[in-house]
Amino acid sequence: MSPRCQNACAIAANQTELTVGCRHSDEQRLYGCVQRQEVGDSCCATARTSECLQACKDIFRTNQTPNRQQRDLLQSTCSNNNSNILLCIKEYIEVTENTNLKHYLPCCDHTPNTECRKACRDTLQDGSFTEEETLDILQNSGCGVPLPHDPLWKCFFSSGKKRVAPVNSNEISRINQVGMDSAKLHCCLKANSTRCRRFCIATYSNEWTTNLAEFEFSCLFTNEEYGLKQCVDEVDEPCELGCDGLSYCSNFNNRPTELFRSCRSQSDNAARSDVEQWREQQLVNLPGVNLPIRNISECSIETWKSIACLLQVKPCTRNFHTNQICRDDCYEVLGNCVDWNRMVPKQSVASLCQLFSPEDSSEAECVSLKRFLVPSDIPHRNSDLALVSPCRGNPCGSNQICVVKRDGTIGYTCVNGCPLGEAAAYLVPEGTFVRIPVSVTLKGCLKVCRCGPNGRIEKCQPLPCISYDSCILAGKRFQHLSFFYVECNICSCFAGEITCTKKQCRVPGITFNRSFTSLPCNCPLHYVPVCARNGMTYSSACIAKCSGIQDGDIEFGPCRARDPCEGVDCGPLALCIPDRNICLSSMHKPCPQHRCVSLASANCSVITSIRDTNLNFYPTVCDLVKSSGLYAYQDKYFKGCETSRKHSQVCGVNGITYRSECEAWSDYSTVDYFGPCQEIGVIGSTLEAQCNSIKCPKRKAHECNLVLPPGACCPVCGTALRIVFSRKQVDRALYALKGNDTENLTLKSILRSLERLLQTVECRLSGQLTFENDIFVIVENLSRHPNALQTEICTREAEKLVTLIRTQSHRITSELNLSALIVANLVKLNVDSRAAWIGFKLGCYLVGLLICVCFRERYH
Repeated sequence: MSPRCQNACAIAANQTELTVGCRHSDEQRLYGCVQRQEVGDSCCATARTSECLQACKDIFRTNQTPNRQQRDLLQSTCSNNNSNILLCIKEYIEVTENTNLKHYLPCCDHTPNTECRKACRDTLQDGSFTEEETLDILQNSGCGVPLPHDPLWKCFFSSGKKRVAPVNSNEISRINQVGMDSAKLHCCLKANSTRCRRFCIATYSNEWTTNLAEFEFSCLFTNEEYGLKQCVDEVDEPCELGCDGLSYCSNFNNRPTELFRSCRSQSDNAARSDVEQWREQQLVNLPGVNLPIRNISECSIETWKSIACLLQVKPCTRNFHTNQICRDDCYEVLGNCVDWNRMVPKQSVASLCQLFSPEDSSEAECVSLKRFLVPSDIPHRNSDLALVSPCRGNPCGSNQICVVKRDGTIGYTCVNGCPLGEAAAYLVPEGTFVRIPVSVTLKGCLKVCRCGPNGRIEKCQPLPCISYDSCILAGKRFQHLSFFYVECNICSCFAGEITCTKKQCRVPGITFNRSFTSLPCNCPLHYVPVCARNGMTYSSACIAKCSGIQDGDIEFGPCRARDPCEGVDCGPLALCIPDRNICLSSMHKPCPQHRCVSLASANCSVITSIRDTNLNFYPTVCDLVKSSGLYAYQDKYFKGCETSRKHSQVCGVNGITYRSECEAWSDYSTVDYFGPCQEIGVIGSTLEAQCNSIKCPKRKAHECNLVLPPGACCPVCGTALRIVFSRKQVDRALYALKGNDTENLTLKSILRSLERLLQTVECRLSGQLTFENDIFVIVENLSRHPNALQTEICTREAEKLVTLIRTQSHRITSELNLSALIVANLVKLNVDSRAAWIGFKLGCYLVGLLICVCFRERYH
């Protein structure tokens, strides 16, 4: 604990005063202790007898798990007249009896501490302790606090994870059901060798304690399996934006637009310790090799400091989230700083850099050491600190997920989650459907499970097995998960299936023909909206049919003109409310467009922040019913968007007419122009307005990046990405759900899950299913007048989403709805249109009138 925090702790009367000197992310143990004591004071204050009060206070005298005597005393003194206390502190007295602790004995050999190793063996062989008591004994015997990178704790089980005792003796083992770490099981598919793939699956399934050390040495630490290691690292420590608050590694501070795996005080202290150890031992220990170094005074201390910080803080590259040092830096450091007289024979600078650095090519991404030899060049102004990432460092409990609030309050909420395995640190929110690999021998066999309300993965159903075959098109073979272009359309190969977008390409011979409309199937530029059975409004029947919608599944008029609750009987004491969705597969029948909500008092707060059709606000659905209002939408944003009657209607970039900008935002859309939708935009190669009769609203700021969604009339601010998804993957998921909870496989569900991956408060995500058969996503800043840094950081968030999808991160492959996303690319046409037009006119002036005419014909 820092001296400043110690002083603040000594004089603070509550948690609010404590924050003056103690950062939550740096002092998690302190805040955990304070929270524990506050819970103890609150619960024990309700005791009716002095005996119960004393027994309750004894539970909270230390941070350790109460022993059997303390638990028995509490039970005997409080069970009769003070049962409410038992419920209040249930989380602090629940323990997991484990009769098979000897299974973890091999883990004891993972620590170099003799006292810790002896205590570990004695405790596990005794077999009379609960898991929580075992944790306490090991921590008090020199094993230290549970840290995910510590070999002992990594082998044993995850730190601080609440464990739920089996309901009965016949219950299926959690390890057999979800494995030790099913998030890492998805990484096993990235193994290059069959041996490492099978070793990986066995290790993260149920052979953790016996396999882990050998698996790491023979697979993860080899150059051939770098992709596998990178995926495992991403599960343990995902790359996130921004770094600040470091004292030793201060050159890594003030970098809000760069990615890091481990920007935290523990890494800062570890780097300091590493340098001191290197100075004393004249030796650097790295995986697979020990490097004898020259006197540290002969090699710049700043160089060694930067190397230690780089190894501990772990900056990542933007496009692939790699964290290997650049080849030229490797050559320079090893050549100048390694004592080659003490080096093992046959080793050279080239052979070692082959181990530590990527190939020296223009396509290989790497982390430059030189950038961190000097402080950041970004001005550190308080005006830029509106870019808040409140979930950095995970301020929530060990079984909770931090979710950023984007309603203008600049904060976060903690939602209950489920760990994907007995030793998994990665959690998914309650209610999420996840995919878990089930076979050691077969690649594509998975099951679908749900995160239940008790923090456990449950209700598992098998998915149809798939084969990750390559694809063949026009005599060419394309590997699984590769993407390529056919004319102007992007295509992807996924499990033998080729999926392509449906853009209308400019074909030689008709490019300059006036009949070329730019719309799919060369449909006419008529705005005659129709509603398809999948819940999507298309600009015309021609476009709907071109997207694969059958004649019988099309009705004229926009989907929002229909009341989805008409003819629906939700029963007594229940209300039908519109919940419009766009479904991604023709198998999704029917596509859910409403939901029934119980009006019992206990359920009033299930849906909050409601607007009626007159844009009046209601805190809960029960308040809406009492006022006889008609439900319109759930308000997600209280700042940033407009909910006034200044504009009675707005048209979204998805071609849907909304009552207000805030309603468009709540539907994960953004405003195209004011007024009802009445025209479809030409799909061109410029960022000018595409509709003749539409007046486009003024854009946010000069720093704004412009993008033009397909079919929209006006360019909007933000960074866009286009995502290709596999309809067969959606079909397989629908098959596994057997008609239940199918709203989890809609466009809105995917956009909601993608937005949860954004860590910056001021970045908002919107998206639409395009008539070109892909998903168009925009990440924009919530500010009305964003500065250059605010714009850039939201661009980095968009790039992160592209990388997660492109690399098939566990955060994509684990969740059922996101697993259908197979290819993502940034939309490159996001330059300032005015600058482009000025450059265009200048080029025309210099080259001459003839070329100018040609360019005008091409770009207009």
